[in-house]
Amino acid sequence: MKTCYIIGGGSFDGFFDEIGKDDLVLAADRGYRLAKEEGIKVDYIIGDFDSSKRPEDDHVIALNPIKDYTDTVAAIEFAKEKGYKKIIIYGGLGGRESHTISNIRTIYHYQKQGIDIKLKSKSKEIFVVNDKFAYTYQNHDFYVSIFSLNDNTRLTIKGLYYELEDYKMKIDDALGVSNETKKEDFEIEVKDGAVVVVFEDKDC
Repeated sequence: MKTCYIIGGGSFDGFFDEIGKDDLVLAADRGYRLAKEEGIKVDYIIGDFDSSKRPEDDHVIALNPIKDYTDTVAAIEFAKEKGYKKIIIYGGLGGRESHTISNIRTIYHYQKQGIDIKLKSKSKEIFVVNDKFAYTYQNHDFYVSIFSLNDNTRLTIKGLYYELEDYKMKIDDALGVSNETKKEDFEIEVKDGAVVVVFEDKDC
């Protein structure tokens, strides 16, 4: 599936994907500077440039700084209009905590529209699951935390250190924090709700 990569203006510790010929690369505001430093070719630069100087580039989409959405949301909307249903965001974690929380809420909003979005860094991945997610073990162990986004989520976990079977997880339930892989494939199945899944390296 073709992928849109968005480089945000948060904490950025590298780019860890191979860009395909049908993929799209967007920079949100100061994410352009981060992409340039990493040597990443950007197709479009989107932002109000309140935190960085506007680049001298033909592919700049300038936004009014007085708006009720973030530059990252504007970039997601642009990708959506171009027909992309898989989006990976770098620079969407770290930095201002308010922006990190906003980005997590944002990926849930778009996941309900059938758009899969992942927040990614060198040591973390965050995404939303509302049906079934299967992971093939890749010789690397890490923490897996799962948090409900609803009060009626039914959660089944197989293949992690702590397993669950049709567990009713509420939005204020912290039971899902710091589970662990155990050198095998695992599955997360969700019914009647959705969860935020966080992968974290053990040495981060």
